[in-house]
Amino acid sequence: MSKILMTVVPAAVMAIVTLVPSPVYPDHSLAVARVNGITLYRSDLDCAVEASIIRPERGSGRDTFPGERALHHLIDIELLYQEGLKRRLPGIETEVERRYQAEVRKLGGTEEMAAALDYVDMTPEDLRKTIFRNLTINGYLNQEVYEKIIITDDDIREYYQANTDLFRRPETARIKQILIRVKRWEDPTAIQEAQARARTVHREAVKGISFAVLARKYSEDPSGGDMGPIPKGNLQTHIDSVVFSMPPGGISEPIQSRRGYHIFKVTAVTPPTVRPLEEVRSRIITDLRRRKAGAMIKQVLKDLRSKARIEILVK
Repeated sequence: MSKILMTVVPAAVMAIVTLVPSPVYPDHSLAVARVNGITLYRSDLDCAVEASIIRPERGSGRDTFPGERALHHLIDIELLYQEGLKRRLPGIETEVERRYQAEVRKLGGTEEMAAALDYVDMTPEDLRKTIFRNLTINGYLNQEVYEKIIITDDDIREYYQANTDLFRRPETARIKQILIRVKRWEDPTAIQEAQARARTVHREAVKGISFAVLARKYSEDPSGGDMGPIPKGNLQTHIDSVVFSMPPGGISEPIQSRRGYHIFKVTAVTPPTVRPLEEVRSRIITDLRRRKAGAMIKQVLKDLRSKARIEILVK
């Protein structure tokens, strides 16, 4: 769902104010724009400037001045809200109150809600208006965009074939280790003793003595030494490069880490694979819906702007 449709969350009342600004303290001396005769104010613009939606667009080739982007965002929100009001959702007042009371309960009561709202200079009625605004925009976009999105099997297959790298499982190694800890790195004797013990264990391991037996005898790894299957890239770089250069059955030289000296044994290797289509179908549908929704919302806003009376009152 688009950020401009973010619903109320008890831990972030501010998110509602910044993402879907609602005029709370009208002051005509601080007007920044008018949309079809409705005035937007500096307080709304200040909220949007602080929100993440005003970060520079990727790939735009230039950074847009934050206030300019925030102002365009406010205008878009107002256009969506005005259109939503024309298709007023049945029972919206009841839903607003239900959601407001749910947030009160999540915060622990009316006193806690009042304190949270006071922190952002809002009243309970201001918050109800903001919830109403969210629901109105949400309802309009549901009708105009989300309910009209159709994802076909051909869409899914084409996306899958064009984006196989997104669904690739990395090479995986099943690993066991023996850890010889260095308890005091500032003590050269402790380091030398750990190195000597690690070399001894390594010699016994390459001679064919059971790795599990050696782990029980020497390892100071509380997990017992079986690290399970580890995807490539999930270990420290110098360890990862050694482990994934070994064949199944391979045993590493002692490798130093912050914990001490490790001796690794690779018991199995699974080559990289691509997850089957049916396994990632729901993810593909989500991605396709998001892409189509984004394009459709841009078109909706373009159409609304073409018919709107928009006055920019600041430079």
